[in-house]
Amino acid sequence: MKTIAWNDILKLPDGALAGERRVPKTQLAEQAKLAKASATSIKLLDKVRDVRFFASLNKSNSRILPVKDDAYGIESVIFLTCGLNSTTGIAEALRMVHGCFPNPTVILAEGFANSGNAVSAALRRKSFAEHGSFVTEKIYSSGPFKAESPEYAPYLERLSFATLPQTTLLDYLVALGDRTLLARSVKVLGFYPVCKDADAGLLMGHVKEMNALTSKINELKDAKKSKDATLADTTKLRVEMRKLERQRESVMDEIKEICR
Repeated sequence: MKTIAWNDILKLPDGALAGERRVPKTQLAEQAKLAKASATSIKLLDKVRDVRFFASLNKSNSRILPVKDDAYGIESVIFLTCGLNSTTGIAEALRMVHGCFPNPTVILAEGFANSGNAVSAALRRKSFAEHGSFVTEKIYSSGPFKAESPEYAPYLERLSFATLPQTTLLDYLVALGDRTLLARSVKVLGFYPVCKDADAGLLMGHVKEMNALTSKINELKDAKKSKDATLADTTKLRVEMRKLERQRESVMDEIKEICR
């Protein structure tokens, strides 16, 4: 059961709201097959409890211009609510759902068995290899979080329709995606980073570097826990982890400086 009133956050125009009509999982599976996904990948849809059309943002209901050129065919941005059977390991399942739609999609996910939320936005472009097909160019994911946690309040405030660019649907989607990507840094930083517009590119670069360092540190932690790791191995891994942690601390200091 959905517990978040998502449009209290997104504040999309009333004309964009779609009534939350359920999308049959059989339809998603069929679309995934048409997109030539493997049977193993399609199995990921089992992590999804239900998917519903939440909104469709287009020129007629928002006055935001579409983008139709050699790379993109963006006439609408689709918002989907998605119930999750689990909030662990759902990134690939959400990627699968994104791939079932030609349009850019924003998934507003909520856990059932385990409480928690995630926002995932996908930018889709025309396939260079197959005429008439679309491929995912980039996914912007918040990672799992609890919407009621105060440290995520600045992020959710920055998803409001009025705060996002309204020049083109591409500009709108990319800005929403960038703000969502920044939410991944909250667990490490302890706050949602907000800076001056002039420093936005620099901030994104630092956050990307910090997230990459965090991923490497987590990989080394897993390797250190391996039953096959010798004492020499764990010692070496510990030294490498500390080196990466110092690098991450330096990047975090740069982020804090920008966000003053």
